[in-house]
Amino acid sequence: MSRSDRVTLGLLCFFICIAFSLELYWLIFRDELVARAPHELFAHLFEIYGDADRAYYDRISALAIGLEGINVYVTQLLNMWLIAAIVGRHHYRHVLQLIVSSYLTYSVVLYFWCAHVTGYPDMRYQSAYTYFLFYAPNLPWLLGYGWMAWVSAQVLSANMREAGRSH
Repeated sequence: MSRSDRVTLGLLCFFICIAFSLELYWLIFRDELVARAPHELFAHLFEIYGDADRAYYDRISALAIGLEGINVYVTQLLNMWLIAAIVGRHHYRHVLQLIVSSYLTYSVVLYFWCAHVTGYPDMRYQSAYTYFLFYAPNLPWLLGYGWMAWVSAQVLSANMREAGRSH
């Protein structure tokens, strides 16, 4: 297995673990976070992140619920399918990887862009700290899935060039 495949598998496993722990916790207990924050680690982490985006702490938004619901219940199935495609060396692997990673990269960019163009309305206060808090925890998804999309685009492009030469 190539280094790229091992890195991709590691990233996918990381994303799945976060989805089925921290993000699932948020979906289940989102309406109780304020009460749970003094006693539970995950609730406290959302309390901290709440300075950057209150839609994930004390002003829960329907958009946040929708995004996290899709991520936990749909994206992780796609990630598991992608893992199986990589391990099984299925011919469609890079097409699936490009689709999944492109849509995830786009969703993070859209999340950032929407906050930016609306003036960060869910940010408790604007400072270098809250901007860092808003962007930094989301960067693994942007960079990880962006890299996976780039890898698959490169492989598919090379395959298309090779197919064009053989005809």
